[in-house]
Amino acid sequence: MSNFFKYVFLSAFVIGLSSCEEELKLPDNTIQFESGQLGFASNETELTINVNFSRETSNEGAIEITAEPTGVEYGAQFTTEPAMVGNKLTIPVAAGATGISFKIIKPGGVVFLGDEQIKFLLSTNVEGLVIDGNSELLLTFAELIATSGAIDINGGGANYPNKVFIDFSANRQAAVDRTTWDLGFSSGGDFRAVLNSSNGMMAMALDKTDLNAVTAADTIGMGAMLSHDAVFAAINLPTPPSWVPDAINWIDDPSGDLAKTAIAGVSATASENKVYIVNRGSGPGTPSVPLGWKKIRIIRNGTGYTLQYADIAATTFSEVQVTKDTDHSFQYVSFATGVVEAEPATARWDIAWTGFSNATNFGAGPVPYYFQDFILQNTAGVETAQVLTADIAYEDFTEANLGGTTFSDARTNIGSSWRSGGGPGGGPSLKTDRFYVVKDADDNYYKVRFTALTIGGERGKPKLEYDIVKNGK
Repeated sequence: MSNFFKYVFLSAFVIGLSSCEEELKLPDNTIQFESGQLGFASNETELTINVNFSRETSNEGAIEITAEPTGVEYGAQFTTEPAMVGNKLTIPVAAGATGISFKIIKPGGVVFLGDEQIKFLLSTNVEGLVIDGNSELLLTFAELIATSGAIDINGGGANYPNKVFIDFSANRQAAVDRTTWDLGFSSGGDFRAVLNSSNGMMAMALDKTDLNAVTAADTIGMGAMLSHDAVFAAINLPTPPSWVPDAINWIDDPSGDLAKTAIAGVSATASENKVYIVNRGSGPGTPSVPLGWKKIRIIRNGTGYTLQYADIAATTFSEVQVTKDTDHSFQYVSFATGVVEAEPATARWDIAWTGFSNATNFGAGPVPYYFQDFILQNTAGVETAQVLTADIAYEDFTEANLGGTTFSDARTNIGSSWRSGGGPGGGPSLKTDRFYVVKDADDNYYKVRFTALTIGGERGKPKLEYDIVKNGK
């Protein structure tokens, strides 16, 4: 080969390597306060403030947050965890972290006038982290009724590890690891338990009431039935098995109707409460991580519940006592850690973004089918409506338009209607021809539109913006 052709070849090779390096270079790992403005309500004693990263960080270091209080003094009217030194908090960042948080705490007996506030400013020395978005946060020591906002939903990424609750008037979101709980117990007058739909959980009753009498023999054949994957495989057979129409009864009704849960109502007569086999579904991962199986039985305990549970082959079982709390719609239990908090107080959220066990009809009746990027609404006083931009633009929608808008209190009213695809029909995309109106339990009306389904092509990090249409107060 002549020197000329060697030169051309080597030049092309080097340029190719350079191009590959440019293609493989990741975008900036951006960080920001989860919200730009928050209110610290009078009935709250502590508040967690989050700083979110757009992805895991590769490096260690620290984030420094500077506080500028007005009308409030550190140590007298508030403290922080970790403690502030001077007017700064220094919070370590470990490699692999996706965010950091700190707490603001009110001491008992302090009275606030409502005009006290703290401005927090963000800085970092962690290599690879770039501040973008909410670099400042204004915290007011009063109830906040937000007039507008933009939220980067902290779903956690393509494996959708979080269920995220959003409170528009407070300009807050609360991201909950979906694997931190297994069962929810109604705090209402009924005695009902729900499954962790976000993990794709399913349950099937046995004709037994003694947990210790249940063995692996009682579960023969369930592995080929009691999962979303098993149901989907079955409906794609030339002749689906006869059990397929029953599969819809192994998940809670997607509407949230507590009369249609997979686990029957808990009877006051203990001997009527049967043992259930539960497939706990799967957690985040590539591939997803099976969470295993349990046998359970639920009985009443006065005005609360007793949950009995064990591994399938176990000859003894554990118990958890669950007490109803009227501030929360449900009390949650993890088989690993007992009673946990997995949802904000009922009055503290409007909608939730999550993975969800929905029902879909592929031609032979409804069957369980798992949806990503699903929106649920709080059924305790929240109503929503869809508005098409062909009828009126988002910017033009005002209080005068509320009278002609039809609202629904159905839990799945928004559902997946804000996006296209993401299932057998093709890739996901955002629908830009619509927005929504959300009426919260305090009669505040907000118009809401989703502005992104993915970030850099990755699902699990959608965005929305909202503006108040009518203040309920």
